[in-house]
Amino acid sequence: MKTILHDLEDTSILELESASIIDAKGCKNCIGCFKCWTDSDTCCIKDKYFDNGKKLLDSDELIIISKCTNGCYSSDIKRVLERSISYVEPYFTIRNGEIHHKTKTKKRLDLTVHFYKENMSKEEKEVASSLVKRNALNLNTNVPVINFYDSYKEIVL
Repeated sequence: MKTILHDLEDTSILELESASIIDAKGCKNCIGCFKCWTDSDTCCIKDKYFDNGKKLLDSDELIIISKCTNGCYSSDIKRVLERSISYVEPYFTIRNGEIHHKTKTKKRLDLTVHFYKENMSKEEKEVASSLVKRNALNLNTNVPVINFYDSYKEIVL
């Protein structure tokens, strides 16, 4: 199953069957209580984002569509990713000679990120690519696919 995480106002490009769609608009901030790690696999904030970690565990592919903001995800996307922390364990392992969170599954997600922003600079693209690669390493995904567009309307899923 595909999970699509997006910050789009216009969702006309998301007409995909058999995909779980997570609209990032309106996601509350993680409060850092770590109950999703210690008490359950779900967030203590009981809204539509409370089971994001489980959604990722049930997925085969995560597709992120985000406005590029200074070489990073939009704040809406970042909040959803923070609220998805129960995808990984609170314990650590060494991958590629670095310390990273253990994952709760042996399965490795496919990760595709579509950044959009008019006239994105080369530096922003480099920072965004680095960010996604670091996130992929920490989440233990397959090698990520990273795309850049001037407008979200150019994205084809």
